[in-house]
Amino acid sequence: MSTLTLLGTGCPSPSSLRFGPSTLFTHKGSNYLFDCGSGVTQRLNAAGVKSSDIEILFVTHLHSDHVMDIYQLYISGWHQGRDKKFRIVGPKGTKEFFQNMLKTFKNELQGRVQWEQRPNKDGLDYEITEINSDYAYKNLNLEIIPFEVDHYPVEPAYGYQIKVSDTEKEKKVVISGDTRKNENLINHAMDADALVHEVFINLKFDENRMSKKTISNVRDYHTSPKEIGEIAKAANVKKLILTHFVPPVFDEDFLTKEIRESYKGNLIIGEDLLTIEI
Repeated sequence: MSTLTLLGTGCPSPSSLRFGPSTLFTHKGSNYLFDCGSGVTQRLNAAGVKSSDIEILFVTHLHSDHVMDIYQLYISGWHQGRDKKFRIVGPKGTKEFFQNMLKTFKNELQGRVQWEQRPNKDGLDYEITEINSDYAYKNLNLEIIPFEVDHYPVEPAYGYQIKVSDTEKEKKVVISGDTRKNENLINHAMDADALVHEVFINLKFDENRMSKKTISNVRDYHTSPKEIGEIAKAANVKKLILTHFVPPVFDEDFLTKEIRESYKGNLIIGEDLLTIEI
């Protein structure tokens, strides 16, 4: 059996109910993490999963709300006894980003290593894979395939297609990442058992925080509820799971009504720590 756990369903705006974006996929006891927003290690703990239990972290793009807790995941996994390399897969620039993060914490990390004398340093080794056109992760009957989405001017940005073929019928899960409505996403999500998709609902104009142009630009590189319904219908997905809510507090009736104009299937409005069987 495979499961999805929504660890964080929020956005850059802080919320005590919705932590930073992150989704956990668990298959036969192995854990794969998609994005690592703020508070993810605490959510992992609440879900009964150690940071050291993560096989690979897959990053969709390098916006701060999707990567803020990477160092915490790295160091807490070592604290919890990770004895193998910390592995990340992400877009071009991921290696530089992570190495700069290590430079920032260099003195802190060296101090811990020298003073605490933990028995195994192997967990501090790391392996960064930057996605190219040929990349796919394969492990027996599990395959994870990145595909480009449209989050311009953020380039590249990726979604992920997860395929499990150890059942009578292949299972497919798709994680959208941050994106506009686009055909490549629809093609990769076609007939998926579950589509985990971000959503931009609305932002209220507040001249002290943002201009009308700000709201327009933020809306422009995300996906509206109506568009998500169109995507889910076009791709014929069995379950539509919403996450990364912008803003984190919203009118659920409005959201549902907009999506239901097109999509009549199983709609799940995500919450932190919600686990869904696939």
